[in-house]
Amino acid sequence: MEEIVGGVFRVLGRFIFEIIFTTAAEVMFQIPGQLLCKPFTKQGRELSGFWVVFVSVIFWILVIALGYFAYQVASSVPNA
Repeated sequence: MEEIVGGVFRVLGRFIFEIIFTTAAEVMFQIPGQLLCKPFTKQGRELSGFWVVFVSVIFWILVIALGYFAYQVASSVPNA
């Protein structure tokens, strides 16, 4: 009986993890790239998956770098 319950929870856990991981990956690596690539794509043409992911990765790198530098500026204490 324990094996059956364990198997059911294992399947449900993997299913829920897959949904969360897929959704998070799509939000992080598809949506920003599509929004940024759309204005530069000719009307009627399909967006390339490689460029969408590439632009998304560059976008997140810039967001992280900007956040880091903003934190450095905001947390620095001027010498009196």
